Amino acid sequence: SSGINAEWPLRPGKQTWYVVLADCLFYQTSEGKIVPVLIRLENRNDKEPATFWAPPSPEITDLDHPKHLSWLYAKMWFRCADANVQTFSKHFARAHATNEMFAVAIYRNLPNAHPMFRLLQPHIQGIIPINVQARNVLINPGKNVVSMYLSGGDGLAVVLTNYYKRFTYQNLVLPDEIKSRGVEDIPDYLFRDDILFYWEVIGNYTRKMVDLAYPSEEDVAKDTELQNVFKDVVDFGLRGFEDGAGFPKVISDKEKLIEYLTAIIINISVFHSAVNFQTFTSYAFTPNAPTYLSSPPPKQNQQITKEEILKSLPVKEVSFITMAVCLVLGSYSPIERLYLGSPSENKLGIFGENMAVAPEQEDFIHELVEDMRRLKRKIDARNVGRYLKYDVMSPVNTPITTQI
Repeated sequence: SSGINAEWPLRPGKQTWYVVLADCLFYQTSEGKIVPVLIRLENRNDKEPATFWAPPSPEITDLDHPKHLSWLYAKMWFRCADANVQTFSKHFARAHATNEMFAVAIYRNLPNAHPMFRLLQPHIQGIIPINVQARNVLINPGKNVVSMYLSGGDGLAVVLTNYYKRFTYQNLVLPDEIKSRGVEDIPDYLFRDDILFYWEVIGNYTRKMVDLAYPSEEDVAKDTELQNVFKDVVDFGLRGFEDGAGFPKVISDKEKLIEYLTAIIINISVFHSAVNFQTFTSYAFTPNAPTYLSSPPPKQNQQITKEEILKSLPVKEVSFITMAVCLVLGSYSPIERLYLGSPSENKLGIFGENMAVAPEQEDFIHELVEDMRRLKRKIDARNVGRYLKYDVMSPVNTPITTQI
């Protein structure tokens, strides 16, 4: 919760940018739709009491009615908070910083000839340099780009700390994570449907590679180079986390190894794609998700007008910066490698970058690509007739690593 009052380089004088703590309660109707029914806003920075906002009653049809405008305004405040949390927590922390921890441990402990390095290297390639660039330009304290348009930019350390307080190994085990949120059965949850498909097919691919490399459970336990990766993650990547955030320090059976490696590959590729490549779609139109609001949050029962809403929106320079940054972040790198095809010249997706040395490994990769073609057909068929297509996780749109 912040009201940042500071000089902003593109306009003279100080400005106050607000983002507050926000919660939204959703309800599943008998038709299966998920609808918001209550929003709580809390301006803790100014020690204001929490306020609660609900949709107008159905008989109020005038969209200019104060009840409609109050509900619209409350939704904008919630979306503002959500945009800040999504950008710093789900995108940077989960889909960038966490993956760098794995990449460092793998590069530091596995030789190039190791079969698990050959499995993982196409996926971890590029993570470290793109994160270095992000730390130098996007989130560098005191001179970061995100603080030019996101109200939470100057409170980045607080947001990241809060995220990692709740972060555990089970967050990366997607079937368990989805069940823990209670969303395994809600209809039309396309992110869940697509990422569980990936979990299945990449898990099968990983299983084949693991079975080929390790005939027995004992072989896994005796692989000291591989065991050093797990130890490195806990001892250095997760230093200071209680019980290593639930990450195993030793893995001595193939099932756990398959789960661990699948979680890494999914988080690096599919999860990052889901949270990154919709950035422009979600945030380019400022009222849909304001990056800050320039007025204090409304007090309970305050009469909201259109003029108040327009006055609270970010200035046009911020809107331009938001669109520009989101366009760049939501665009594919020219060297991107996708599960199916690739926009870069002379590359064939995962075929062009695999490090397979055995005929069986080549066969496994071909089988994985056939599974990806099956997913593409499924997503294409699902999107027929949809007003808003959801194809961000189609294999033709999903890079195998993190390059942006």
